[in-house]
Amino acid sequence: GADLVLLDNFRPEELHPTAAALKAQFPSVSVEASGGVTLDNLPQFCGPHIDVISLGMLTQAAPALDFSLKLFAEGATPVPHARRS
Repeated sequence: GADLVLLDNFRPEELHPTAAALKAQFPSVSVEASGGVTLDNLPQFCGPHIDVISLGMLTQAAPALDFSLKLFAEGATPVPHARRS
């Protein structure tokens, strides 16, 4: 069986009864709420049958950062790289 059930894009009024029914039938399963959760409406998703809440907006709204990591073999001489502006 599953260890975790993801309830994605449920409105809070649908989420909580569904999570309660899952826990009643499968007490050891963890229930995760995701989809449409923001910092403003987070309290509406919290409840006694919800074990995990995911907020994708934390990473979806983050600006991109351009970076790289170059590894050189021991004793190798790194070649200078032109910087972009």
